[in-house]
Amino acid sequence: MNKEIFLTLLKKQANGKASPEELDQIRQIFDLIQRREIDWPLSPAEELALKDNVKQKIDERKKGNQVSFDPLTIFKWAAVLLIGFSLTYFLFSSGLGSNADQEWVEKVTSQTQKGTFTLPDGSTVFLNTNSRIRFPINFAGDKREVILEGEGFFNVVKNKKKPFEVVSNGVLTRVLGTSFNINAANEELVEVVVASGKVGVTNDLTKGASLNLIDPNQKATINRLNKEIHVEEIDIEEELAWKAEKMSFDFVPFEEVIATIGSMYHIEIEIRGDVGESCTIRSTYSNKSLYSILYGLKNIVDFDWEKVDERKIIINYKSCIN
Repeated sequence: MNKEIFLTLLKKQANGKASPEELDQIRQIFDLIQRREIDWPLSPAEELALKDNVKQKIDERKKGNQVSFDPLTIFKWAAVLLIGFSLTYFLFSSGLGSNADQEWVEKVTSQTQKGTFTLPDGSTVFLNTNSRIRFPINFAGDKREVILEGEGFFNVVKNKKKPFEVVSNGVLTRVLGTSFNINAANEELVEVVVASGKVGVTNDLTKGASLNLIDPNQKATINRLNKEIHVEEIDIEEELAWKAEKMSFDFVPFEEVIATIGSMYHIEIEIRGDVGESCTIRSTYSNKSLYSILYGLKNIVDFDWEKVDERKIIINYKSCIN
């Protein structure tokens, strides 16, 4: 069965016109999708058509009408519609795998706030600013699945029988029990840093895809555009400095400092004006909010700044004071 036939069956099922045989075909395809054995991208037109069908079913349910949806619940249909990359990726990242029937929880940090959250198995995740994590109330099935946006440091309880998996920006990270950091704030690059144990990563979400193993004190950078994975040795303390809420600069050019701050707080900072390489910063900031750091920098560099929105700041550079 190809994608076009499958989508036609979906529409028939949504309208209550699918035969028992066709419903069985749909269930079989969903099973293949959930096992990541099928990867069908949807066009904008196809997403829109399905979205209209689901909206109709939601409206009918709100009115109390009985709509036949069988095990393929309206939530699974809604998940299909919100796909940004493919059926495989979104069904997996929406929790429609071993935890498909679980209620999911979402935790979010703001632009100026970090937070630690405990997962159902006792594992913990420390989220950086502007990040979010989704996980089921209980880890059912044969794996522990969570969805990460932004950056988070995980300390995972060991369980050889139930791997721990993180999906972040199209990258799958799998462990049994270890501590590691994932930064998926950049749309093109995902970084995985290992503090202890071994971690497997891949940008292929199909079932059975091989994993690239990463050792402690190593970082894997996954390029989502060209699919390349680069592994390198790193200074673990430097890579995880954000956890300690500490940033140190030793005669670092102002533009690089601003880039680091933007990365740390997951916010775009645009510099306007000719800074030059001679304007360097030597300072350490601990347990400071974004705005406290900016005000502190004004003692070294003469600039004005304005907040465009929650995710962007513009700095108008004037001169270097030091």
